[in-house]
Amino acid sequence: MAEDKNDFNSILENLALVIDGAQKVFPSSKSVLIYELNQQTFNFVKSNFKNIKIDETQIKIDISGTEIIFILENSYKKEEEPVAKPVEEKKTLGKRLKNLFTSKKSS
Repeated sequence: MAEDKNDFNSILENLALVIDGAQKVFPSSKSVLIYELNQQTFNFVKSNFKNIKIDETQIKIDISGTEIIFILENSYKKEEEPVAKPVEEKKTLGKRLKNLFTSKKSS
């Protein structure tokens, strides 16, 4: 078990380095890092946090003002891509005039 804790401390140290670099890119902005983890890795991360509220499918922590979110893979609803509507054929002036004169006249 001590080895797991040391591995996790190494992960936290590396995350701190990533956060430090991200904050230097845009120092006045807020940073959020999101990691989508497989079940095994998610459980490993989850096992290292005892005193924070942990959701079944996500874990949120804050390191130096940067929020880090660990999400269980395939646990969030992906938004559907909007379906492109077929492009209507542009009516030329000739087609418009033809439609105008050939349309049924109301009585």
